[in-house]
Amino acid sequence: MSKNVIIFLIILTTGFLMHFFSEFSLVRTTDSFDNATQSVSVSLPELSGLEETTVSFDQLGKDLGGTPYNGRGKSPEQGFSTATLTQYMYEQIEGVLLSRHARLQQELGKKVKRSVLKEGDLLFFKGNKSTLTGIYLSNHDFVTATKDGVAIRNLSQDAYWKKRFIEGRRLTDKEKKMLTPATHLKHSHPAITEAISLLHRPYRLTGDTLAAFDCSFLVQHAFEVMNIHLPRITYHQFEVGETIPLEKAKPGDVIYFSGTWQKGISHTGIYLGERFFIHASGEEGETTISYLGDSWMRHFTGVKRFDTLQVNRNHPIVDKAYGLLNVPYHRKGSSPEKGFNRSGFLHYLYYRYDRNFPRSLKKQWQYGETVKHGDEQPGDVFFFRSDNNNPLPAIYIGNTQLIVVREDDGVSIVDPRFSHYWTKERLMGIKRYELEEE
Repeated sequence: MSKNVIIFLIILTTGFLMHFFSEFSLVRTTDSFDNATQSVSVSLPELSGLEETTVSFDQLGKDLGGTPYNGRGKSPEQGFSTATLTQYMYEQIEGVLLSRHARLQQELGKKVKRSVLKEGDLLFFKGNKSTLTGIYLSNHDFVTATKDGVAIRNLSQDAYWKKRFIEGRRLTDKEKKMLTPATHLKHSHPAITEAISLLHRPYRLTGDTLAAFDCSFLVQHAFEVMNIHLPRITYHQFEVGETIPLEKAKPGDVIYFSGTWQKGISHTGIYLGERFFIHASGEEGETTISYLGDSWMRHFTGVKRFDTLQVNRNHPIVDKAYGLLNVPYHRKGSSPEKGFNRSGFLHYLYYRYDRNFPRSLKKQWQYGETVKHGDEQPGDVFFFRSDNNNPLPAIYIGNTQLIVVREDDGVSIVDPRFSHYWTKERLMGIKRYELEEE
């Protein structure tokens, strides 16, 4: 046997073994997928790689067979409704976030004739009370959630489904892209990237921690990373910023809706472009991406742009005060380490520029130059009258906002337009203190 023949046989054998072990590995991965789905918890890094998965709709549909029906469930552990099964499978296979409601899923995609349906197309059926959904597999087979659990049904042979069929729809590439979190992970607008990092966080009306929150908190929090401090309440947010026509909306603008669960402005989300937005949704039960289709447009109220509301930290007092946000209140405090009371906070800010700056609130109010309301500049100090008739200082930082010391929140930002305490009626006057470096 010649040397060349031997080399050829070695290469051929090596290639066969590599192919064999590759196929073996693939089969093992596929066989174990059902177990993996039993405790799935999708994170953003996992979502960014879902487009490379080797599992198909057909395979996953079969693996989920027998999963119990649950009208409120959305996982293999909980069970599925028809719409949440569709939602779950699309997120697992393509990393695409769909609504858990069939009527919103049906607003996506383009209508597809029954004769040209292909794997992954959405199917819609007339239910007794609401629309039902399924995912087309092949040869007229589709997967859906039945009363007996997840099952494969046939569009031509099963009379129940055949007579209830409404239409098939196919998601466009643009829709898939916009509904995929990985698309927005490195967005140039900081509020978008911050909001995307909070996908799937639970919804809680009035929730104000990152563990669970509502729509206005998500918007407020996302913009704080840009040094933009918005009101906490949705309809108050709508009163600030620049009004933008929907057709001129850009990613990072904020959209508002009315009459979703109460009269007036009641919901908000951050615009992603192409009529998609991210929001903390009570209807979905979590933070997700949604399409601005007919259902949402019935409640659409307007678009706001907040990018120009950044706190300008060029003034040294504003910069220093801003850096002390969230330092707690302390009854006798006068330092970041111990905490602050009101006079201690003001003294800490101004003492380095004026060694004669007084320590008591009464003397601080009597000190400095009086400024007419309307002529205030960042770094000036507003004084408000307390319930005990004492002066309460507040550092003006622009955009009608003030930095104050509160007993409940420590050093924090307030806006007199939306405050029940720091009001125009309580305003005693405004002072300007001369700054001289030591």
